[in-house]
Amino acid sequence: MNKNPSEKQEEFLQKLAEAHQTYNPSIVQPYLAEDVHYASLWVFQELKSKQEYLDYLSGKLNAMKNSGKQFDFRIVDGSHHAKALLVGTECGFVVDFNDDGKVCMINMTAPEFF
Repeated sequence: MNKNPSEKQEEFLQKLAEAHQTYNPSIVQPYLAEDVHYASLWVFQELKSKQEYLDYLSGKLNAMKNSGKQFDFRIVDGSHHAKALLVGTECGFVVDFNDDGKVCMINMTAPEFF
């Protein structure tokens, strides 16, 4: 059975939360398109490939692990996107998929843009 877009978003966002909670970027790797783009209000330059994003995520998760910082993650309904992953209360992730069902865009942004 094929999943609808909202179900696909929720499944990936759950995996993204798991990756952050376990400091393991490989959890999201199978879901990513080779040309996935990652953009963030807090990252200067957009990342434009799977490997570039995984390298960034690995470094970010290592820094989080070393700091002992933990975040609360919650999947919420958005007004612009079907689902979003809220990180704490100040930011979160929204995603889009390509025609092959792979994640082609990850955007970390403020909740008002969900």
